[in-house]
Amino acid sequence: MEKYTREIINHSFEYAKELLEDTGELYPFGAFIDRRGQVHPLEFEYDKKQMPTNEQVTEGLKNYCEEEMSKGNMLAYGLTYEASVQMEEGKESLETFAIDIRFADGSEVPVFYFPYT
Repeated sequence: MEKYTREIINHSFEYAKELLEDTGELYPFGAFIDRRGQVHPLEFEYDKKQMPTNEQVTEGLKNYCEEEMSKGNMLAYGLTYEASVQMEEGKESLETFAIDIRFADGSEVPVFYFPYT
């Protein structure tokens, strides 16, 4: 599991970094590990005329990945999205992107947070 966690984080971190450098924004996206152990990117397809909210995109990606894992097509997936994290009470929140990883076997992995400016 550690290898897959590392591969999802590496892929997601690099893509998030590119998005932030190129556009100054981050929209939710994913990465998954197929049955052969290869990492692949994953984005939500939507109609440009009806832009979904970030929550709708995240929920759509999660639903798709859960369905694919239940079919045995994915070993793991990670969803990347923006999150504000308050490290100390009374202090301002940090802007981060979170990488939330799930495994088909139910293994637990903490959510990883990466601050950015």
